[in-house]
Amino acid sequence: MEEIDNVLHLIVKKTHSPSRDKDPSYGPIYKKKSIGKGGKTIYIYKFRTMHPYSEYLRDFIVRQNGYAKSGDGIGKIDRDFRVTGWGHFMRKYWLDELPQFINVLKGELKLVGIRPLSSSFLSEYPKDFLKERLNYKMGLLPPYAAHIHKSIKEYIDSERKYLASYKNHPLWTDIKYFFWILFNIATNKIRSQ
Repeated sequence: MEEIDNVLHLIVKKTHSPSRDKDPSYGPIYKKKSIGKGGKTIYIYKFRTMHPYSEYLRDFIVRQNGYAKSGDGIGKIDRDFRVTGWGHFMRKYWLDELPQFINVLKGELKLVGIRPLSSSFLSEYPKDFLKERLNYKMGLLPPYAAHIHKSIKEYIDSERKYLASYKNHPLWTDIKYFFWILFNIATNKIRSQ
């Protein structure tokens, strides 16, 4: 960038092909592309808590700011300016997750279970566990909300604990986790991502 004769000149370099997203998200409810049971692509409904088109800035902001060192969840970007004022409120009480009941009614999710995650987040999983977790139907209320784990390693450990219990006692495990998670949300110990 250089100013010559009171005119600002920029030199730019193309780093990759432009995005060809034919269905950009800008409404109050959006569909987040995620990986479900068996590696099937599913679209998770959520209330928008960020400014429109924020998803295109994610990788850039992670490179600039990294992830928060502390907080009430994992995968939170440090100093994430994309979240709106009402978005902070909705995330605090998990209100942004309410449209996922559509996914529950469609049979894509169950109420409690491991979360459907984006392919970029799944790349951080150990290969053996990634293969195992894809054998299960994903859930709206995730195990990390019960254990309140904050790092990616702890997040994965909470899923391992949940699945170990679920294999032996599926109904009891989901009931136990359901009330444990609701308690953590009600007492403001965890917020949604």
